[in-house]
Amino acid sequence: MSAHQPRSLKKLLIFGTLGLCVPIFLVTMAFLAVSSDAKNQEKYKQQQAEMLARMEARKATENFTAEEESAASENH
Repeated sequence: MSAHQPRSLKKLLIFGTLGLCVPIFLVTMAFLAVSSDAKNQEKYKQQQAEMLARMEARKATENFTAEEESAASENH
């Protein structure tokens, strides 16, 4: 009986350690995923704002050139 006791204690320690480490690992990974997702969302919004600003600038330039062309054609 005493020969089996150290082996079961060793198994108990191994499973206990795994039982504690696995949830800690999962919670840590979930936290990292959430923080990484927040950073990605911020970058995405920034890129979207930059693209919108470029599109508006291009549209303003096109409108300006179209107005210049129409004004030039009216003068001739």
